[in-house]
Amino acid sequence: MFVKETKLKKWGNSQGIRIGKEELKELGFLDEDVVFTMTVDNGQIILTPKKNYPDTLEELFADYDGKPLDSEDKFVWGESVGRELL
Repeated sequence: MFVKETKLKKWGNSQGIRIGKEELKELGFLDEDVVFTMTVDNGQIILTPKKNYPDTLEELFADYDGKPLDSEDKFVWGESVGRELL
């Protein structure tokens, strides 16, 4: 756990808090732009690093260099046991 006191400072027409190199290192971010989701709840500000997930299947598999599955690669799930057939 990392605990550090910080001050809210004027930044243009807004207020800002700087997140230092040590804190970003503790989060696992080094020299990269990080986008956070900010939640204000019950008097607390919660910053959560936003994960970069692909938006499309093409983006998800853009770097995939394996071969496509063929009919012999099918997975046998077994018999239906619930409401799968509805």
